[in-house]
Amino acid sequence: MAVDDKQASRGLSRREILKYGTYTSLLAALSPSLWLSGCGRKKTSVKQTNVILISIDTLRADHVGCYGYQRPTSPTLDNLASEGLLFEDVTSTSPWTLPAHGSLLTGLYPNRHGLKSYNNRLPNDVVTLSEILSKHGFSTAAVVNSLYVSQRYGFNRGFDYFTYVKEIINLRVPSRVGDEALNWLAKYCSEPFFLFLHYFDIHSDYTSLPRYEKQFIRPYHGVADGTTAQLIYFRRGQVHLDQTDAVHLVDLYDASIRQMDDGIARLLRFLETRKLLDNSLIVITSDHGEEFLDHGGVLHSRTQYQELLHVPIIMWGPGVPSSKRLKNVVSLVDVMPTVLSLLDIPKPSSLDGFDLSPLWQQSASQLPPRYLFAEASKDRIIPDERNIKHDIKRAVRHPRYKLHYDRLTKKIQMYDLRNDPSEKIDVASQHASLVDSMFSQLESFMTISKIGPSIPPLSPEEVQMLKSLGYL
Repeated sequence: MAVDDKQASRGLSRREILKYGTYTSLLAALSPSLWLSGCGRKKTSVKQTNVILISIDTLRADHVGCYGYQRPTSPTLDNLASEGLLFEDVTSTSPWTLPAHGSLLTGLYPNRHGLKSYNNRLPNDVVTLSEILSKHGFSTAAVVNSLYVSQRYGFNRGFDYFTYVKEIINLRVPSRVGDEALNWLAKYCSEPFFLFLHYFDIHSDYTSLPRYEKQFIRPYHGVADGTTAQLIYFRRGQVHLDQTDAVHLVDLYDASIRQMDDGIARLLRFLETRKLLDNSLIVITSDHGEEFLDHGGVLHSRTQYQELLHVPIIMWGPGVPSSKRLKNVVSLVDVMPTVLSLLDIPKPSSLDGFDLSPLWQQSASQLPPRYLFAEASKDRIIPDERNIKHDIKRAVRHPRYKLHYDRLTKKIQMYDLRNDPSEKIDVASQHASLVDSMFSQLESFMTISKIGPSIPPLSPEEVQMLKSLGYL
């Protein structure tokens, strides 16, 4: 039975989602022996809690219902947030996939983990969340859906099981990530386990099944088709798109979010059936958002505006409070130390991220004072695919104001996010001393520059694929 609009808009309970989700249960496709096999338990000295970390590529927070969006894109995420913990103001460390996921899985900024370019991999001396959990007795598995989160860049380290599901352009049906995850859970996992899932489904091309498009797409007669190819042509000045076209792109994007949300519901149903859900810490986030002419651009990777940096973090499970929202400004680098804290595992001393659990465990109202940074943009300086410059646009935030800096033009902009969350009014000229202070922090941060080891050039097939995705 499909979830109708009325159910979606009010927010289903977890039990209702498990009952009414739109996907057919995978159990029907599994043999009875697998239904009963269960996950054997490993002996371990740490808390017996499973961890499921889900990264939904290209999901901007302001298109999720629990973050205030009015369309029913995310009933499953909304329900998890209502029963768990939501961080309202999360800043990514980078506007594209590779460096942002490096931060998510290491607790370090890109200039500390060294992943800023497709020519480098994760340094051996940078420790990942999967490596730490593996050493503490966790069964570890990952299913990823982007070359930029694959073994090529060292993301397979610490995983007993690692599968890269290759990206497919114009994929209307859900990707194989969910199937691969359920297959591992059914056949191979042992508790406690760490499962990392990276979904690429809502990345352009913006496509989904007809029933989702019917729910979200309004009448439209323009040229926008949601394909990456057309959006690249727009970047090159070869196609014209206006705000009417942007609205249609948003409709296509929203439909794909809803399809993705139903995929998460499918995973939750399976975990519930296997009696794994109540003993699992679930963390859902994203690497970056997407542009829909908010500041004149499309896709992502080139700017540090909020449409790209504001991402969700939703947590649910053991040790997480129920029905709580936190307004503190936090970062993707905070995910790793917070997860380790909930598992009673010491975190590495060199992390950039903070353990966020004191915000709800000890009634702490604030984190220690700090600046949050965003870096590792990927800019094309001239319309030539060979001329790509990395790490040009940078930003620093603390916490109401956000300063943007262009390392080529030396241009500085500053925005008051409390009064101008869309970053339309540059107030740098009104706050000279604050600009100086924040820029000084950014300059100090920029003196750190770790670069990962070089790796062999991309194959012709990989180059072509990344071009089709708008990355090259």
